[in-house]
Amino acid sequence: MQNMEDVYRTYAVPVKRYVMSLCNDNALADDITAETFYKAVQHIDQFHDGKLFTWLCAIARNTWLDAVKKKENQNTSISEEMEIYLADDSRLPEDSCVQKDERLTLYRQIQRLESEAKDVVYLRIFAELSFKEIGSILGKTENWARVTFYRSKEKLKGWMEDEN
Repeated sequence: MQNMEDVYRTYAVPVKRYVMSLCNDNALADDITAETFYKAVQHIDQFHDGKLFTWLCAIARNTWLDAVKKKENQNTSISEEMEIYLADDSRLPEDSCVQKDERLTLYRQIQRLESEAKDVVYLRIFAELSFKEIGSILGKTENWARVTFYRSKEKLKGWMEDEN
């Protein structure tokens, strides 16, 4: 096992990027990333064979889900937070409006997916993880992640076409 300082230096940025793909909130991503490494240090004895990054992403995902549940108890909608995040766009007004509308539509459609399918889409597109890593994080096979992503992508295409 590597020194935890080295692990942090190596994986902090990729883990934060992954968390940002889930929450789109820089401050929350910082908190979840810090909490992830804190939990990793506490439970390092539970890490066995496998990729350390995958294990850290699993911890980060569970920590994020806990934060979402906590926020849902406060009656705050994740969709509303996504809209606020997407509203902060500094491009040309014409381009910005069109792109923002398309992104909002896509994010709304992603929210319609089942929970695991939504996770696969986020992990693949926003965190840029491989299907093998996604399967490992979600406790499934690489093939399951690949098929789930393909089916989700096809659903999203259909829903997006229906929107237009």
